[in-house]
Amino acid sequence: MKDFPIRFVLTDEAITPSAGLALVGYLLHRTKLDKRVNALRLPTVRREVHISHSDVIRSMIGLLATGKTDFDHIEAYRQDDIFSASMGIQHVPSSPTLRQRLDQLACLPMTETILWEESIRLLIQRHATLSPCWTKGKTTWLPLDIDGSPFDNSDTKKEGVSRTYKGFDGFTPLFAYAGKEGYLVHAELRPGKQHVQDNMPSFLVTAIRRARQLTSSRLLVRMDAGNDAEANVHVCLKEDVDFVIKRNLRRESKALWFQIASQKGKRVDDGQSEGVQTYELCLPQKAAIDGNTYTYVQVTQVTERTMERNGQLMLVPDYEVESYWVRLKGYEHVRMSDVLALYHDHATCEQFHSELKSDLDLERLPSGKMKTNALVLVMGAFVYNLLRLIGQDLLSDPRHPLHHKVKRRRIKTIIQTVITMAGRLVRRSRQIWMKLTRRSGYSEPLLNVYQKWREAR
Repeated sequence: MKDFPIRFVLTDEAITPSAGLALVGYLLHRTKLDKRVNALRLPTVRREVHISHSDVIRSMIGLLATGKTDFDHIEAYRQDDIFSASMGIQHVPSSPTLRQRLDQLACLPMTETILWEESIRLLIQRHATLSPCWTKGKTTWLPLDIDGSPFDNSDTKKEGVSRTYKGFDGFTPLFAYAGKEGYLVHAELRPGKQHVQDNMPSFLVTAIRRARQLTSSRLLVRMDAGNDAEANVHVCLKEDVDFVIKRNLRRESKALWFQIASQKGKRVDDGQSEGVQTYELCLPQKAAIDGNTYTYVQVTQVTERTMERNGQLMLVPDYEVESYWVRLKGYEHVRMSDVLALYHDHATCEQFHSELKSDLDLERLPSGKMKTNALVLVMGAFVYNLLRLIGQDLLSDPRHPLHHKVKRRRIKTIIQTVITMAGRLVRRSRQIWMKLTRRSGYSEPLLNVYQKWREAR
């Protein structure tokens, strides 16, 4: 049998499997993260410490950008000059130092505030494209999707882990995504047993104000039936944003809704399906808030079925009711077809949840402390936005190897094709060069994006 031709050999050449981390490091370099984080004072940490706060934050961001969340993974990079050069780290911390410093930084509310402010500022600086979900006349609406997603942390004793509505033990964090690209503008870690509506008004206000910094379009807040609360409607009205919030019928009679819709609404089905009637009803609503009166509508669609698909008559009619609180400024009579299209598009945020939980491996958070895990989640949101920004800019490059039309790339794809691209680090004339192979279809697009960023600074 002919011998296998490939042999393995060790070398001292600076070769890295994560050349794309240099893009993440460059984006961090364009922020004020280092200066602001290093200005934080911890009572148990000396001012002139060997490993700075920014080294710790950048190290954790570097781990998250490669899809790793465990603190012990940093040990593999402690002697890696390429990792530290790419991420702009002076001294890579050990696993215990990383864990302990994050525990301490998590106790300062300002740490999360700095991360969110720098993340939003970076998106503004890089002119991140946020696509609208609806256009009517000269008005465009940018979606702001609010939703929770349970994180499965079964068989752990972490602080805050409790029974979720999905039937397993874990956390139930809240997320706010802006644009059809799904940029994160707010995220909050919560205990598993906490209801999605708890403290929602303050979360909603923060999300709206951050999203406003990214666009001049009108915001359209979309929420599911778990957030059917008067407080949310009032927040949206006071902040002057539009909304589509699915109503929770609770104990309302569906048969009674059919009677009301058949008397006051209009029939919208084609009449060709025997045994099926569908009515649409639009009821104006008013809300008095702080002496001001606001208007919005309740849009309801009711369907009665008296016959099975096979022609069998039913003994008792079957009713389906879909009802929404809606405000689209400038449009008092909203069609149910438009409302359904807008709300069904809200389901896209489930894909964003999947990217956070699976692609970035954030579902099983690394610490036993609630505050530390909350900080790791915020850093994960920062990395999520960085990778999304890289992916969207790569898609706009004409040399991108993917020829069929797509609107965004999954975070997992960006990690696999860009972040974990092989490269060779060369130090020459007091400069550092990252050499990429021409044989990769992503090398030239990556280089073009990097040059575009440098020219735009």
